Amino acid sequence: RAAFKNVEFDVRMYRKLDMFIHGEAMNLDNPIGDDEVTVFIRLGSDFADNYYEYEVPVKMTAWGATDPDDIWPDANMMVIEFQQLLEAKKQRNANAAYPTYLEYTIPDPNDPTRLITVKGNPNLQGVKTIMIGIRNPNKDADHPWQPDDGEDKCAIIWVNELRLTDFDETGGWAALANVNAQLADLGNLTLAGSIST
Repeated sequence: RAAFKNVEFDVRMYRKLDMFIHGEAMNLDNPIGDDEVTVFIRLGSDFADNYYEYEVPVKMTAWGATDPDDIWPDANMMVIEFQQLLEAKKQRNANAAYPTYLEYTIPDPNDPTRLITVKGNPNLQGVKTIMIGIRNPNKDADHPWQPDDGEDKCAIIWVNELRLTDFDETGGWAALANVNAQLADLGNLTLAGSIST
């Protein structure tokens, strides 16, 4: 299941996207263990053909917990480094035989239980959709850590404070040049150019 929002974002000036995640079982009669459900976020120009996706297994909070560190555990903190999304796309593109219309999934280099997926040709300059969803994944090649029991899951998931962080303050430079020349009786010549980084 997922929810989405249409946006117009250029996120290239930031290095990370952060979000808090909380999970708990819907009722005590049907308990859910850690990592049995995952939360994913998709960023792209659409939901189906051109997106980056980041998936996090959810640690469950016990019923009745009141400590903020139990309700919003650090293990559930979603921290997406945009450079890792770009590296996944570069890896996929380096294999010319791999079709762009299929999902390409790799583990996050910092935590192999978190997955990075790229499909199509998304770019961080023109993010038009954000989708946040919940998944009950099968135990497969992408989810070898998944404690898959094949059962339905009923959970309460909260997400909070989706935010861009680590603003890129790297300096750049710009130049502008104009040349005007009079070519005797032939006429005037004007050239102009500019460059910026």
